[in-house]
Amino acid sequence: MLAIDNTSLQTVEDESWEDILKLENNNNTLLDATLLALTTGNLAPLIKEDLKYTIQSRRHKQGQEELKVGIPEEKVYELTVEEKIKIDRRREQNRQAAHRFREKKKSTSSLLFKKIQEQEADNMKKTNEVKELRKEKEQLQKMLFEHLLVCPNAKQCIRFQP
Repeated sequence: MLAIDNTSLQTVEDESWEDILKLENNNNTLLDATLLALTTGNLAPLIKEDLKYTIQSRRHKQGQEELKVGIPEEKVYELTVEEKIKIDRRREQNRQAAHRFREKKKSTSSLLFKKIQEQEADNMKKTNEVKELRKEKEQLQKMLFEHLLVCPNAKQCIRFQP
C-alpha cells in the first residue's frame, strides 16, 4: 500500500531511501488527486495515481527502471473562421426554424380555437332550435287533441299517423 505521511514512510520495509524520497516528492500529485477526488466526488484521479505508484514500486522491487507515464494534455482545437461562420449560420437557421415553428403552432392553435368557438355557437343555436321545434310540436299535438275532442267528424277526415 502507498504511504502518504512521514511516520508511515519510515515503517515501509524493503524500500531504499531513494524510493522513499521519490515517493515524498511525488506525494504532491497524490495529494492533488486526493483533493480533486474529494471536491468533485470522482475517484478516478485518485485510483490512477494509486495504480501508478503501485506499478512503480513493483518495478523498483524487481530491479527494473522507473516508467515515465505521462498523460498527454487534451489538444484544444481552434475553429477556423469558416467553421465559426458555418456554426453561426447553422444556429441562425435553427433560430429561424424554431421561430417559424412557434408561429405556425400559434396560428394553428388560434385557428382551432376559432373553429371550436364557431362549432360551440352552432351547437347552441341548433340545440335551441330543437327545443323550440319540440315546444311547437307539443303545442300542435295539444291543439289537434283538443280539436278531436270537439269535432267528432275530424277523426274520419284526418289520417294522423305519429
